[in-house]
Amino acid sequence: MSAGAATAPPAAPAAQGRVYLREFDLYRVIACVGVVAQHSVLWPVPSGSEIGFSLVMVLHATRELFFFLSVLVACYSQFRSPRPVVAMWARRIGMVLVPYLAWTLIYFGYEVASSHGPLPLWPTFVSDLLNGYYQLYFLVVLLQIYVVLPGVVWVVRRTRRYHVAVFALSLLLQLAMMTISHYFFWHTGAPHALRTVDLVLIDPRYVMGTQLYIVAGALAAYHLADIQGLMERHARRVLWAVAAIGAATEGYYAYGLSIGNTPGHASDLFQPVAVLWFLAACAGVWAIGCRWAQRAATRGPSPWDRAVTWGADASGGTYLAHVLVLQLIFSGLASTGITGRTTWGVASAILFVGTLAGTGLVVSVLMRTPLRWVLTGPVRSAERARLPIYPAAARAAEGMTVAPASAMAR
Repeated sequence: MSAGAATAPPAAPAAQGRVYLREFDLYRVIACVGVVAQHSVLWPVPSGSEIGFSLVMVLHATRELFFFLSVLVACYSQFRSPRPVVAMWARRIGMVLVPYLAWTLIYFGYEVASSHGPLPLWPTFVSDLLNGYYQLYFLVVLLQIYVVLPGVVWVVRRTRRYHVAVFALSLLLQLAMMTISHYFFWHTGAPHALRTVDLVLIDPRYVMGTQLYIVAGALAAYHLADIQGLMERHARRVLWAVAAIGAATEGYYAYGLSIGNTPGHASDLFQPVAVLWFLAACAGVWAIGCRWAQRAATRGPSPWDRAVTWGADASGGTYLAHVLVLQLIFSGLASTGITGRTTWGVASAILFVGTLAGTGLVVSVLMRTPLRWVLTGPVRSAERARLPIYPAAARAAEGMTVAPASAMAR
């Protein structure tokens, strides 16, 4: 064997099929911790708190982080290991529907137990089932996304020469929807009818309001090699750019306050500047995940690496269970008066730490039961054990990249 052959890096495992993308372990952990932080601020924050809603402005991105990643990994799987439509629906919808039904029953039971008066049982249960109890609305939208996912995959493949235009059109549509809803308050005629339709389209429980992050996730899956390479080579620059966009977003929030907007309106989830921040947040968390995965692949397992892996495995259960823990803690804080206007910051800190710790304990127990996949979502440890890991320890230092999804998709 020649020296060149001896030192040439082997083919990336992704070239032979699907791999486990390790950077998304840390991505999931960050997104999940962000959700807990967002709810910990939202629950006690007074309506007039400028500082509180400045945090809400940034933390709103956690919703889109999950949508983007969910579509990316689903499309990546479909590009690399194509399944017939019915089989894909059965797998993806089943992974979401079963935990959704289980936790809908759990939260309904909590509502019944904690109600201080007569509760209309059937209407409450039907509302929870159709709309999603508080954070579970995310799964309602995810079910809709998985229903349309075969069409999304088909469009991405058919338009492979025009993906820049596809993304641009999706971005313009999202910006237009957010501009109409945030800035215009027409009350008569055709403009009023247009705004009425717009408000329906951006409803958080409908898939159309998240169309940009569906398109972005699908395109990212198709062009995974290019984006992966960019993240690995230029993570620092990406993070600086994201920080600048985040600062500009907070600056725009401050401008909104200066012209008389309420903190709630200035930090509105449905405004054009939020769209740009959400996309930036997806890129930033991905870049952080890439830096961690590369470093973890070049060293022995550390306590931090094991904590990230555990957190990724527990992220589904944490998302599902944390509102139950948060409500119990919040009820205790409210009874002591800590959730008042002058002490909401203390309440938020207690909620954040207590909810993370309490939910971690609950999920640790659930992950050891036979109902693990029912109550905590996908079992990522099994997927991690079954698939090659990227980046693999022996190849990370050689700058290996994931083979293009487009090569497998054509």
